[in-house]
Amino acid sequence: MNLKKLVLIFLTIILFGHPPLVTAEKSEAFNPDQDTGFYYTIQKGDTLWDLSEKFYNSQWDWPGLWEMNKQIKNPHWIYPGKKIQIFLKSAASSPKSSEPVLKTDDPTRKIIPEFVYSKMNRVGFVKKKAVPSLGTILREQDGNLMMSTNDILYIKPDSPDALVPGRRYQVFATKKIKEHFNDEQFNGVQHLIKADIQVTASKKGYVTAVITDSFLDANVGDRIMAYYERTPELTVYPDPDPIDATIICSQEHSLMINDYAIAFINKGSDHDIHPGQIYSVRQENRSAFDAFDESVKALDSYDIQLEPLTSGRLIVLHTEDIASTVMILSSARDIHPGDMVR
Repeated sequence: MNLKKLVLIFLTIILFGHPPLVTAEKSEAFNPDQDTGFYYTIQKGDTLWDLSEKFYNSQWDWPGLWEMNKQIKNPHWIYPGKKIQIFLKSAASSPKSSEPVLKTDDPTRKIIPEFVYSKMNRVGFVKKKAVPSLGTILREQDGNLMMSTNDILYIKPDSPDALVPGRRYQVFATKKIKEHFNDEQFNGVQHLIKADIQVTASKKGYVTAVITDSFLDANVGDRIMAYYERTPELTVYPDPDPIDATIICSQEHSLMINDYAIAFINKGSDHDIHPGQIYSVRQENRSAFDAFDESVKALDSYDIQLEPLTSGRLIVLHTEDIASTVMILSSARDIHPGDMVR
């Protein structure tokens, strides 16, 4: 045993006397409307020491768990039923990391973390066809072209009873997607959710509504759909069956897709993909010989297929029939539309 570990054991015994225990002390409430990341719900009998061993194959990472969870005032006191945040093993020194590497070979108890995304209700999605519209924005009360929180809207319903006073709805816009990946054509409709609204009154030929929460500026011509309720808490499946998918685009159609960005892949519920599954992002590993002229590349000795590079990880947030909405968890290099998901 090396000197560093002996010193750590000595300090642990002096300061704490024994590994952190579960006791019934109150801790700050977890708020899924404000928090995002990987979490675990403390069970009876858990200690930070044992959880560190189960999550990271090392009991000595428990100080990182304590450091990351400021609501734990004393590591002796962790309270069953409360949530703690868990971190990435390869970056234990950085509490901002958010992707755990789980120990899965423990036969005594299965550790099931959760991923929480506080903005789940506003993430867009891709379907074969557009969601039926319930109404169309005619104008904002004061004539504003860009509409946000607390603005009053005039909306034309698509049918007399389509929009009911007192109910919540969402403002959305659509964009057709046509992409060609690996000799396959992908056709779908991207839905961009812009705001939550509440209908306040029904008038002759139109209704009034107030924007209760704005994510993007709403505009004249944007449409209305039923409130799209989704839970912010997902059970994590770190090792799902492999898939053969491709990143279609980011939600904003950026050329480069980096950490925490929302994107879409061309596989969904029809392909047995579920929220909470984690996959790797791969990129083609091109040989330097690709830069040579065709006569050189044609030589058999240069016909080498290199293993793809792993460029990042993503988690599935939401699934539709033909596509899934995902979040990039980490990226070792820039991720682009067309990259492989495995």
